[in-house]
Amino acid sequence: MDKNEIEQAIKEVKAGDIDQFGIIIDAMQKPLFVYCYHMLGHRQEAEDAVQEVFLKAYEQIESYRQEVSFSAWMYKIAYHHCLNLLNRAKLGRVVTFLKAGLPTVSRHEGEERIDREYLSNPLHLALSKLSASERNLIILRVVEERGYDELSLLFHKKPAALRKQYERALKKCKSHMLVLEGGDDHDTISAVR
Repeated sequence: MDKNEIEQAIKEVKAGDIDQFGIIIDAMQKPLFVYCYHMLGHRQEAEDAVQEVFLKAYEQIESYRQEVSFSAWMYKIAYHHCLNLLNRAKLGRVVTFLKAGLPTVSRHEGEERIDREYLSNPLHLALSKLSASERNLIILRVVEERGYDELSLLFHKKPAALRKQYERALKKCKSHMLVLEGGDDHDTISAVR
């Protein structure tokens, strides 16, 4: 779906045609899921996050302006939502630690296996060692293939500053991968570029 079709759907949603939001969901659901999955590291959490992001986007659609691409606007909502979830998870770990000894609820075996296999991937482990903002920048730049000009509108920073921030985050990610792999495997590291 091209940008003009999405912009037209947005105009119609703003005019009250709720059904047109389905077009937006169809266009953005998969990329947002991939983004949330990389940010959160768990399939179920990513699925829930995408639903919440769409709900927030629908509620805030009147605030969208065309100065920034709609996808960038959606990623900004997704970033802040994932950041809130990550912060809550940290708080949850502290509470769990303080309540040690209480029984825990186990997750579905298939979900645990998928998460275990994904989370054991050296690239994902290296990404998880980065800050949320560094991980966000790498995911948007590499996985979503967003340009620095679009990212500058999203982050309110100059493209050159984002390029430097990206280079530092990438270098940090590569060094974490080297440590995790215990050597110098250029094939895996080049996957991050």
